[in-house]
Amino acid sequence: MSGVLAGMSVVWAIIVLGWVLGRLRVLGDGAQEVLNRLVYYVATPCLLFATLATTDIRALVGAPLAIAALSAVASATAFALLSRLVLRRSPGETVVGAMASSLANAAHLGIPLAAYVLGSATHVVPVLLFQLGFFTPLFFVLADLVSRDGATSPRRVVRVVVTNPLVVASALGMALGATGTTLPELVMEPIRVVGAAAVPSVLIAFGLSMTGMATAFRVVDDAVARRHRRTGASVALAAALKLAVQPAVAWLLATAVFGLRGHALFAVVAMAGLPTAQNTYVAAFRTGTATSLARGAVLATTLLAIPSLAAIAALLA
Repeated sequence: MSGVLAGMSVVWAIIVLGWVLGRLRVLGDGAQEVLNRLVYYVATPCLLFATLATTDIRALVGAPLAIAALSAVASATAFALLSRLVLRRSPGETVVGAMASSLANAAHLGIPLAAYVLGSATHVVPVLLFQLGFFTPLFFVLADLVSRDGATSPRRVVRVVVTNPLVVASALGMALGATGTTLPELVMEPIRVVGAAAVPSVLIAFGLSMTGMATAFRVVDDAVARRHRRTGASVALAAALKLAVQPAVAWLLATAVFGLRGHALFAVVAMAGLPTAQNTYVAAFRTGTATSLARGAVLATTLLAIPSLAAIAALLA
């Protein structure tokens, strides 16, 4: 528990630094976008490649991958059933809510939390593999199908997946790790150095984004009050499923089915309790469907994720 709190304090210290830099406008107006692009296209792929190239792949594609997949599917299915049968929401709201209740912010928060709290970024890789290789493309297709246009392109979905820098870096790193191939140090060392910038950069960028949090909440409040009064119940349901039910399902699978204990158990449960991915809002905005629900779920789960992860650590200590 003390190790978890110490790791979380490091994470939040860097986030606060980003917030201060944003408030003082030290890095300028476009800093958040630049940092996010650096993290997404360069630093995080380098981190994943360098980590996976020296990792036993069998430890990632077994129980952790199965638990990440099954717990996410269970949470999404629960939202879909409750949304349609109890809340009587539209198909569009149901798809966005299912996405919000199951798709984790594995890249932006999962990597730093795994690195500082769990001791290695490899713990988030099974989540990334499942989401980038299957779950995220599936949800984008579903969101397109229930949008106003109701059309999507399979070729475009495939192109997005195979050109994703995180997918490419993970695939190349796993190929080296699985075959035992080693690259010269002159090649690997620059990759490791650039990859080391991923965690602090994404946390600073996240801190920068929090400078506009109050405005975002006003937008959510106005939207709920004037146009989407029912959205609050959907946001609460999605947040509860993402931060409580999905980790509970992961714990049940890990202990009863796969027999995990100790650090391995905490790792899979903590990764299941990550907040909602920002891709949820991207899908909602792009299709013009349930944007207030997506925005509210991302904000709520992001703010509540640290207390919920602390509770998970306390329960599993």
